[in-house]
This record gives sequence, structure tokens and C-alpha cells, in this order.
Amino acid sequence: MELVDSCYWRDAELAGLQFTANRFRQGQIRPHRHFGFALSVSDTELHLRTSRGVTVVPPGTLMRIAPQVWHSVEARTTPWREDAMYCSFAVARCVNPPDTSREPLPVEGDAEIALFPQASAARDFIECHALLREAQRSGSDDAAASGRQLVRDRLAQWIPLHPPLVDGRAAPLALTDAGDDRVNRLYRTIASGFHQRITLEGLAGEVGWHPVHLQRRFRNALGFTPHELLVGHRIEYARDLIAGGARVTYAAHAAGFSDQSHLHKTFLSTYAVVPGEYRRLSAFDALQPLAARNGIVE
Repeated sequence: MELVDSCYWRDAELAGLQFTANRFRQGQIRPHRHFGFALSVSDTELHLRTSRGVTVVPPGTLMRIAPQVWHSVEARTTPWREDAMYCSFAVARCVNPPDTSREPLPVEGDAEIALFPQASAARDFIECHALLREAQRSGSDDAAASGRQLVRDRLAQWIPLHPPLVDGRAAPLALTDAGDDRVNRLYRTIASGFHQRITLEGLAGEVGWHPVHLQRRFRNALGFTPHELLVGHRIEYARDLIAGGARVTYAAHAAGFSDQSHLHKTFLSTYAVVPGEYRRLSAFDALQPLAARNGIVE
């Protein structure tokens, strides 16, 4: 993913809340998932692919992607701009405690992909984003204070402050389930062995399918090809290592990439930031208590 302009930052006073402002020259972001919620507004129509199909996101619409949802993005025109924010349940509670929250805004969609049809939702999000980006660029204390207050006032309208409860306890993150035992078996093989060499022929032999049949069944069930999810698991693992302070060369080898250059290109095309910058900014996580970390630890 080639970027015309890119800015990735975290605000320490907002529990390390993550923000990005990017202008993409190419039109696709490869399959990946986030630990927390992803909120974004784009200046062009987006086609968001998940296991449930394709969601069309109109330009200038605030959208929300739930945690742990595999998704890829295709923009209808290029270059295109996206302003985004990433926030876990724990960080949302730190930024905006439940006793000061507002009622969530009505949304279209489901628990995985939600769209806020109100034009005011996108305007409010962009206003917060613009103020905090200006503060990040210029060091303006006034812009930072205004942006942080707006985020605190509005965050509860955009994402839930609590995970869903089952029998009074926080429900575990949903596991990927294709509804097909053999596809589930293949997914588990990829998820547990991504750091090793995995071939389509080897996967096909594991379940007794022809490779072409496997490719079709897997994508129909999960929304992505085996190779797309293999690379997705590798880049996710490398991201977690880098966030923990690992060198990029080590992360590339441990995650199963052919070399550091391959990891660098894949990381940039997935997260719109280079690995070294991501590691530097992930240092904010180490400054937060476990309950408020916004990266790989809940």
C-alpha cells in the first residue's frame, strides 16, 4: 500500500488512544483484524469485505468495525483519504467512565459492521480527529485540550463502553466459525501453523479435497482465501511482537515472512504505518495499566 501522506499517533492523556490520518494511492487494504474497535471516515465509497459479505460504506459516513473481525477494504476511487481511531473496551472506559456516558447513536448494520447514517456523527468524529492531529503536528495545547474533551464527550456515542455479558461475565471474543467442520479444521491449521510453510496442496490433502474445491469452499465460508488469512495471521503476530519491542528482523523470521523487506511491505499495506514507527508508538502501551492497554493485552 503506497501512501501519499501518512500520520499515525497516540495520545497519552487519552490512555494511549490510537489515531491515523492517511491518503492512499492504491485502492485496497489486505485482510486483517484489530484488537479493539476501529472507527473511520473516508472521502470515497468503500467496499468492506468480511465473512458475511460486502458492506458498502458511502463517502463521508462514520463506520465502526468490532474487535477481532477479519476484514479487507476496497476503495472505489484513488487516491483516497481515511481518518481513523482505534479503541478497546478498556481504553473506552478509561477515556470516558460509564457514569458520564451518553446514549449510543442509532446505527445501521450489525454487531460486526455498523454505519452511523447521521451526517453529524461523521462531522463530530472529523472535528475531534482534526483537533488532535493539529495538536500532534504543532504541539498546540489549546487544540489538544479541545480535542480530548470532545473525544471524552462523544466516545460513548460511537462505541459501547462494556463488552457483552454472558451470565454476568464479559463474553469471550468470538472465534472464527465457518459453520463447516472441515473449513474450521483448515482455519485452525493456518492459525496455529502460520509461522511454518503451508501450501494449498498440503491443506487440501489434510481434508481430502481438490485444491480448487478447497479454495472455493474456504472463501465462500470465511470470506477470504487460505493465503489471505495465512498472511493475515503472520502480520498480526509480527505486529504483536513489534509492539512488544522486538526487532523487525526477528519479527519477520518468527512470523514466517521470507525476509524483513516482505514484512515491511505487508505491514505498510495492512496498517498504513512502517514497523519501526509502530514499535515506537506502541511504547505508550507499556505506560498503561493492564486494564487500559490498547494493543495486544486486555
